[in-house]
Amino acid sequence: MVRASIEAGMEQDQEIRETIEIHTQSIQGLVDNQLMLAAQVQVLQAALATVLLHHGDRPQLLRTFKGYMKISKESTPQLSRHMEALEGGMLALLGQGTEPGAKS
Repeated sequence: MVRASIEAGMEQDQEIRETIEIHTQSIQGLVDNQLMLAAQVQVLQAALATVLLHHGDRPQLLRTFKGYMKISKESTPQLSRHMEALEGGMLALLGQGTEPGAKS
């Protein structure tokens, strides 16, 4: 009986170790995915900045961008706070406040 209890405890310990290993691998996979997504965003931002800096009608792009950002923030309010800094950088790149006769 004691032996059976010890074996059951050892089996349970092994199951816990296996579960921990699976969770550890899952967490590492999520970290890897997050890093890949961050890298993709950086590449896309650089490509977008390159295109925007050479666009002929930046004031129109600025107006369009503001409209899309408003829709994005309204549709995903839980992310809107996180979008603020990125939006600010994009607005600066698009020339917010630099177009003739415009107010920020």
